[in-house]
Amino acid sequence: MKKMIAMLLVMMMALCMMSTAMADKLDDVLAAGKLVVATDAAWAPFEYIGANGEVAGSDLELAAYIAEKLGVELEVINVAFDSISTYLVKDEADLSLSAMTITEERKETLSFSDPYTVAQQYIIVLEDNTSVATIEDLAGAAIGVHLGTTGDFLISDEIMMGKLMGTGAECKQYKFLTDAALALKNGELGAVVCDTMLAENLVAVNSGLKCFPLTDKDGNATIEELGIAMKKGEDAFVAKINEIIAPVIADGTVDAWIVKHSELASAIN
Repeated sequence: MKKMIAMLLVMMMALCMMSTAMADKLDDVLAAGKLVVATDAAWAPFEYIGANGEVAGSDLELAAYIAEKLGVELEVINVAFDSISTYLVKDEADLSLSAMTITEERKETLSFSDPYTVAQQYIIVLEDNTSVATIEDLAGAAIGVHLGTTGDFLISDEIMMGKLMGTGAECKQYKFLTDAALALKNGELGAVVCDTMLAENLVAVNSGLKCFPLTDKDGNATIEELGIAMKKGEDAFVAKINEIIAPVIADGTVDAWIVKHSELASAIN
């Protein structure tokens, strides 16, 4: 009995320590005097390598704004998109701003802020392509996607169990969307699928391409909400982040940052 009581006490103490650790994330950031933000600088205009060789983008503007409101320094780490959740879970980053779509699957392991912008999946094809208008038209095609993104999940699902199942369509994953665009221009792909702003930016900096919303033959579209990702259970931290970002979402500042960096990223490329 004594052993059982001792084990229960140890478990209760461990749970209390975990709960306290999760609740103290904001205190930890303030104590450290810096906000560590993980991103993948391959998603212009949200995040990209700027003219000075440093990470830039509308998401970085938002990150800097958050750090300023918290009264701390901003530290940005540029990592692979599919490893971001690991950095958050291991407390190697406090939050992530990387054009991440809020999904039920991701919410199983991460917490998210309120959406700060809305995106949609787009199809990119060669400018003279007149045969592709909907997702069904991608039957049998090699389709380029950015590894670990919503576009990757969508196309993979459609091939495995959806509208492209059994058509011979192939999902080809790329670490960088610029490589996918080059493969498309070289005839290695029939199309590329990615988020709205990313598609528009790729078309702006690559002659001979065009893009349009991804819909099915019935006109159904994919609408996605982008959010700031944080470690699961950091409710107080999430609430504080939501409080900070609400005004710049409401007054159109975030949208203005996206437009600004669409132009800057295009000029660099």
